[in-house]
Amino acid sequence: MKSIGIYYRVSTDKQDLKSQKSGVDDWLQNCEKKPDKIQIFEDEGISGKTERRPGLQAMLKVAYRGEIDTIVVYRLDRFSRNATTAIRLILDLDTAGVGFISVSQPVLNLGHANPFRRTMLAAFAEIAEIERETITARVRAGLVAAKKRGVRLGAPTKINAELIKEARLLRQNGHTFREISRRLSLSLGTIAKILNDHSHLKISHDP
Repeated sequence: MKSIGIYYRVSTDKQDLKSQKSGVDDWLQNCEKKPDKIQIFEDEGISGKTERRPGLQAMLKVAYRGEIDTIVVYRLDRFSRNATTAIRLILDLDTAGVGFISVSQPVLNLGHANPFRRTMLAAFAEIAEIERETITARVRAGLVAAKKRGVRLGAPTKINAELIKEARLLRQNGHTFREISRRLSLSLGTIAKILNDHSHLKISHDP
């Protein structure tokens, strides 16, 4: 831990950073090996639910450039209010070779000197994978339920009467489906549906 980035955040103007800074200062005083370089990043009056925080983004850019090797916060919720987002960021930072330490939560000491760091990061990766699988399963279940209710999924195909007429005329004149597709700037599948069975398509009668 040679170069660290310390991140402070408060959500409202009524809060202040003193308690966070005091906690981090105490942690620094008790470090066996003091960092050679410290950079401070702050966000005031910004919710931890959004990643669009100037201080956070500035710190992440520095981290991904390799200018710091560890990020230090007072608590995880200062870094992000969303646990899934926090885990994703921590895993991304690990890939970039950057450790993470929450000074008031020893279990979240993911600094490079922690012998259990890899085990904890593996657990975080597993949690992130479970979250992804859960979201995917919910989406699939929603699609299945929608189909059962007769909901047509995907963007409707808008084919107006003029296009159908033109496609049929081109076909009568001996043009192939591919030629018609290219001329009308429609997919080959759409042309096939128009010429073979267009009754199920949404037809727009707009001029």
